Amino acid sequence: SPNKISGQKDLAALALSHQLPIPGEADFPLNNMYKAPANKQEEETMRAYLQQMRQELGVRLCELAFPDPSTKPSKWWLSFSRKRFMDKGLVSQGVIL
Repeated sequence: SPNKISGQKDLAALALSHQLPIPGEADFPLNNMYKAPANKQEEETMRAYLQQMRQELGVRLCELAFPDPSTKPSKWWLSFSRKRFMDKGLVSQGVIL
């Protein structure tokens, strides 16, 4: 069964395993709202910021989803795992939480 520690480990691994697209790259979904970095230093700063944001988001999400580390996750917060945002889902179809 899922618990807070395994959730933190999984989210930390996910945050480090994928390189996020940044403004100016074809895969970035909000290119019309953000300008591309002007130089290599700005690009590295943007990537570092997004990386840090993903790591912090994972920590905060686990704090909300698992208010008590020894119990099951909050059903209210897990209900959002089935929702789609910007045509992206958190859980593959058929996965039971």
